[in-house]
Amino acid sequence: MSGRAAAVALMCALLAQACSVARLPETAATGEQTATQHRLDAADCKAEVGYRHNYNGDDSPLANALRNVFVLGTSGAALGGFLTGLPTTVAASTASDGLIAGAGAGGIAGGAISVSGYSRFEREWIACMESRGYRIVATPPAIN
Repeated sequence: MSGRAAAVALMCALLAQACSVARLPETAATGEQTATQHRLDAADCKAEVGYRHNYNGDDSPLANALRNVFVLGTSGAALGGFLTGLPTTVAASTASDGLIAGAGAGGIAGGAISVSGYSRFEREWIACMESRGYRIVATPPAIN
C-alpha cells in the first residue's frame, strides 16, 4: 500500500469513528423500576445533561463539535459586527474587525467546549442515572 493510500485509509477510519454516535453505559434498575420507567429515565437524564452541557447525546462527537463551532462562531460574529458596525452595502463586502474577531473568538470557544464534551456528558449522565436508582452494568470502550 502506498503512503497516500495509507493516509487516506487512516483518515477514513478516523472520520468513521468521529461520525459514529457514542454508546452510553448500560444500566440496570436497583429498585422496582419498570422497563418503561428505565427507558424514560435514561431519555430524561440524556436531555437534562445535554441541555446543561450543550451536548446532544444522539449526535456524534464530531457533529457536536461542528455545531458548537458554527453556533458560537456565528454568535460571536453577530456580536462583533454589532459592536463595530456591519458593512452598510453589499458592494462594500469588507468585514469589520469586530466581525472577524467575534467569529474567531466564537469558533475557538466552540472548539474548546467540544474537546471534553462527551466525557463530561457521560459522567453527568451516569450520576443522573445513579441518583434515580440505577447502577452501571457495562461501560462501552472510550472514544479517543
